[in-house]
Amino acid sequence: MAFVRTDVTAVRFHQDFIFAGIGSYTNIFSKASLKSIQSLLTLQGQKIYGFMPSKCGEKILCFGGKQFTVLSFYELNRESSEIYSRLFTPVVCDDWLHSGIWVDDDKVALLTAHNTAQFWDISSQALLSQHKSKDNSILYSGLLIPLQDEVLVLAGTVFSEVIIHCCSEEEPLQQLKGHRGVIFSISCDPQKEIIVTTSDDRSLRIWSPNTDSKHKINTKEYWQHTEMLCKYELYGHLARVMRSCISNNMVVSVGEDGAVCFWDFNGRPLRKNLAHQNSCIWAVDADNDSLITGGGDCGIMVHPLSVADVSQNYILERNEDVKKVMFTARRNIVMMTDNCIIYCVDGKDKLKYRLNHTSTYKLLSMSLCRQIIAVSDMDGNLDVFIENCKEDCLQNVIKTKLEFGKILSMHWGDNRHLIFCSQNGEINVIAKGNEVEKICSYILPVCKERWLTAAALDVKNNMTVLGDRCGNIHIYIKGEKDPVKTFRKVHGRYGPTSITIKDNEIISTGRDGTIRHFVIRNGKVKYISSKCLEFQWVEKFLDRDENIICGFQERDFVVYDIKNRNKMLEVPCGGGHRSWDAVRQIDKVNDKYEEFMKLIYIKNSDINIVAFQLSKIVSRNIVNGSHSKEINCLQCCTSDLDPSKVFFISGGEDTTLRVSHLDSRMEYVDRVVYKHLSNIRALKLYKLKDEKILVISAGGRAQICLNIINFEKKDDEIKVIFEEVLDYQIKGTDKEKKGNQNWRNCSIDFDPETRVMDIETIQTDYNNFIIFVGCSDAYLRIYNINIDENAEFKVINEVKYHKTCILKTHCFKFENETILVTCTTRGEIAFWDASKLNNEFLPFFTTTTNKSGINSISSKLLSNGDALLATGGDDNAIHLILTSIQPDLTSAKLKSSFHMDSLHSSQITGLCFSGEYLVSASIDERVSLLRWKVEAGILCEFVSQAFCDVADVQGMDLMESDSETIKVCVFGKGMEAIELKKPS
Repeated sequence: MAFVRTDVTAVRFHQDFIFAGIGSYTNIFSKASLKSIQSLLTLQGQKIYGFMPSKCGEKILCFGGKQFTVLSFYELNRESSEIYSRLFTPVVCDDWLHSGIWVDDDKVALLTAHNTAQFWDISSQALLSQHKSKDNSILYSGLLIPLQDEVLVLAGTVFSEVIIHCCSEEEPLQQLKGHRGVIFSISCDPQKEIIVTTSDDRSLRIWSPNTDSKHKINTKEYWQHTEMLCKYELYGHLARVMRSCISNNMVVSVGEDGAVCFWDFNGRPLRKNLAHQNSCIWAVDADNDSLITGGGDCGIMVHPLSVADVSQNYILERNEDVKKVMFTARRNIVMMTDNCIIYCVDGKDKLKYRLNHTSTYKLLSMSLCRQIIAVSDMDGNLDVFIENCKEDCLQNVIKTKLEFGKILSMHWGDNRHLIFCSQNGEINVIAKGNEVEKICSYILPVCKERWLTAAALDVKNNMTVLGDRCGNIHIYIKGEKDPVKTFRKVHGRYGPTSITIKDNEIISTGRDGTIRHFVIRNGKVKYISSKCLEFQWVEKFLDRDENIICGFQERDFVVYDIKNRNKMLEVPCGGGHRSWDAVRQIDKVNDKYEEFMKLIYIKNSDINIVAFQLSKIVSRNIVNGSHSKEINCLQCCTSDLDPSKVFFISGGEDTTLRVSHLDSRMEYVDRVVYKHLSNIRALKLYKLKDEKILVISAGGRAQICLNIINFEKKDDEIKVIFEEVLDYQIKGTDKEKKGNQNWRNCSIDFDPETRVMDIETIQTDYNNFIIFVGCSDAYLRIYNINIDENAEFKVINEVKYHKTCILKTHCFKFENETILVTCTTRGEIAFWDASKLNNEFLPFFTTTTNKSGINSISSKLLSNGDALLATGGDDNAIHLILTSIQPDLTSAKLKSSFHMDSLHSSQITGLCFSGEYLVSASIDERVSLLRWKVEAGILCEFVSQAFCDVADVQGMDLMESDSETIKVCVFGKGMEAIELKKPS
């Protein structure tokens, strides 16, 4: 199982396929189904920068870094899994490549970073000629355009200008000046006679001729005599603009802010989307219908190019003052005025029912099936209507007076039960049989605003779940007046907005930007986890799978896709403080079934209805994105339910902890995304009983989080249940630091935030663990934790033995004891007896291995009782030390040492022992395999080396090892599984 996930640096539409450059691999997808067809190793240790199809379309020029090669199409094997092959081993040039074109079927032109055009023969891979520009400026971008018997060069320089010249001319033809930063990309459409440039100054510029030319654009004379002027200077990005492309009717720009901006040729903004989890977008291409982007989150997305995204947008004219509006199951509209219920079909009133209520304060609620409508006033007058499922008809089935006192809120518990909250916190649940029947009653605990904002009823477990205005969620059992369990302030001061019960799981949403998950086990409810969304007001789910959710972000109505983590829709309706409703439905359009999103809302007393055809506005993932920044820590694990399936648990600079795996189609999927306050630097897994794994993660803001992963098998699929156990901050939360002081008396803490650099753990019994925490302030902190229902951190000791930051902590077993090893930025390592955690906790052995900081450590216990340690750090060297440790752990002796500094050219960030082999990984993107042995001293010899496509390598984890291979997972700016072959 070898795979690569890193920044997508090149994308291209070609015929029926989509080409994507992921690292040094070309990944080919079907344009129709978006499914992966082939993954082909194209370059050697260089990222692919661009694809250029030949004129016949059967060959693809691929280039990146200093290399280029050609892919050829298999005509006879079009239906097979391999449709392209590499014609030759990549040719290594003497400079970085920015652009390439086909001159003829066997000749290509390439533009280098020093403004030199090289011409190569493909059949012999020989350099035919090269033409150096008189201006030998360093280029940040470039573009080659074929002319009649000539090649035009558009060179984007570091001096904020574009130099246009021909290979046959020494002097430049013209220069495009105006940008105030380096030029990041150049696009040109000769038919439309426009050039688009993007820059470090956060702008893009559209250039076109000042006057009409009598020369054809594919001639040198055109570019000599036609002056290109900047017609539009456009700003729509919040960061650097990386790329642009020109489609049939618009210009598209993408940037470092994760924004995709659509512009017309007159410089008017048409639309703006945020994609790739706000990470940098490196590549973009367009055809007639679609746009494809590749981002820094390792994802590939397809976006529709349509701009007119609203298929219907109209105002329903009314003479009455409508207070409430809702959609029904048959896609009709129910409206409520001060004294009427109006049933509207196709924009026309079909039924108007007069309400004989005595109070002007009225409540309108729609059941989950959208067929039953309940209307009540404060005095207890209740009317219930049912929509006929076969025809457009609304029937009044209940008209009664409830004796519950002053009614403050009304909610449907399910499709049969209504839940009322009256004054003094009295809760009554009614249902309709032959007559209205009171099922049960409860008492809401005393709080500041004592009424309900959300409710749900679980008939199977005889359970009622209620959410009050103060953000509390109460669990009631039928027959008991008081709640059996209360989760306090789950959703902030506005209370939950919806509660859903499904398959023994409770899901609540709120106006604090979160979705909370609870589970029902053995009749008890337990809080499991939460999800934080990009907008504050989270209202309700719009699908049965709890994947599409809606809410409000300031004045905009938002529909959000939880699975793909992107906004599907934004409508400027004015905000959520109005009557509104939204539904998702399927309609037939041109003999095809299309999915629509429909929104109705009241604004300025007008009833507005908008409907969106999702296929015209919603982006789709070809490759799912994951971490948007560097991965700092990663560990692999498996479940006994299916040992063949590997799960990757990772944390990074984007502050997220993710549980991911490769599915049956080898697609990488994030199953869980958990957010920290700051970056995650350390991760430790501990396998528990009953298919559970304890996950301890830590990092910035001195934060340590404890979570448990549960694996359950359902329908031949392994379900991942993520349970939050404890969130602890070493320095305390902001509220704990402030205490009871007001803002006048509160002092400012100038102490910089301590970061947790690494953690280690040992288990003392089933529920108790000892955690060793290495911190940036040179303290070694030791905690005792338990993971039962009342989980808590207890401080055992804080030791400041080291004088500088502790970078690594590592534990290994010695006989029946555990030894802790700490490593610092000075290259020092210290051995500690992990069983003696008293106030005089000191190391029993110290030594210096590296010349500077130690970034990685691994250990091996030999058969004679000696311990072999390998360390790698900022001095680019691998150090091995052999120590003899006393059985009572009072002292140790250094017997031998060894170091090797010729394998890597940068910091070593990953080391792991596997039998008689040692594997190392470095920021230089190389993974080395060495064989070690101990005789009179330590001997270590080089075996092999492999290149990885992951930039800024932060570490490595051993996946598996057998008699022939060693498989490791290297992580940094992405991740890659690499298989190293052992020598035969």
